[in-house]
Amino acid sequence: MIAFFIFGGLLCSFLLNLFIIWVSRKFGLFVDTATSDKPQRFHSLPTPRAGGIGIFTPFFFTSLSLLYTQSTFLYAILIGGSLVFLSGLIEDFNASLSPKVRLFLQCLGGGVFIYLSDLYLSNLGFGIILPSYIAIPFTIFAIVGMINALNIIDGFNGLAGGIALFGLFFITLLCIGNRELLILLALMGGILGFLLLNFPKGKIFLGDGGAYFLGFILAAFLIQLTQTKDSNISPWFGMGLLIYPFWEVIFSIYRRRFKEKTAAMLPDNHHLHQLLFQKIQSNSKTTFIILSFVLPFMIYAYCFYTHEKMLVLGSATFIFIYLLIYQKLQRSSFH
Repeated sequence: MIAFFIFGGLLCSFLLNLFIIWVSRKFGLFVDTATSDKPQRFHSLPTPRAGGIGIFTPFFFTSLSLLYTQSTFLYAILIGGSLVFLSGLIEDFNASLSPKVRLFLQCLGGGVFIYLSDLYLSNLGFGIILPSYIAIPFTIFAIVGMINALNIIDGFNGLAGGIALFGLFFITLLCIGNRELLILLALMGGILGFLLLNFPKGKIFLGDGGAYFLGFILAAFLIQLTQTKDSNISPWFGMGLLIYPFWEVIFSIYRRRFKEKTAAMLPDNHHLHQLLFQKIQSNSKTTFIILSFVLPFMIYAYCFYTHEKMLVLGSATFIFIYLLIYQKLQRSSFH
């Protein structure tokens, strides 16, 4: 059963993304051109950026097949995730949405998730319990933050997909026995099918739709794991597991706003993975090095998923090492 859903998701994603590559070459759809003036572009050939379709599709049909369970969480991730995916997919079609419209759809997706699942970040650990009128907007903020965090690290072949795959793998280990396990298996298969075409050659990109959707899914499952009644999983597990995208977005906002004196949400090419690429000039090696740096901290978070103090310590250690590496790369980029 496990192999069926993983392989089914993989095959569906791989074949669908092959079709998207063919369509993009023939009709010019979904194409992210190399001449784009966006600072985060690092490729030299026009490339389709709708790889998220291949990941979303096995998730969608697996979810439909499980609707008979009448799981409120399933309804929540299906409807909320579809809204979030749509907000990015429209952008991937080159039918540009304004940042405000995309933000609205992301907030709406988060709100729908909370409304249907009745899950939100009320327990923050260390004995801190938020009232619902604070917890609900905070949860929407956290979901939207993770949506955009995955998008920020989606700069090189296999990077965002690899982080999402590892994250879902460790979440799956904690969901064994849950009825939503099959969805996680299909999602991991879908990511694997995408990565076969994305890494290392970059024949197709994840796109905004894929990055937004995976960020939403990671946030949703982590909220379910940590906020359900009688859960023994620390609320800090999510931050420990996804400390890299979490810190990348926080540090980027701080860096732009207070150090570079620019708009906090203005795209740039000063992220850790971009500085590393400028140093080694290899797309695939950049991804490999970043994943090799991050994976031990994800394993650490899984090993201590019930221990709040250990999770905070692990996150703080990552941030300290990140800042040392960032400072060294930044200095070398000026020489």
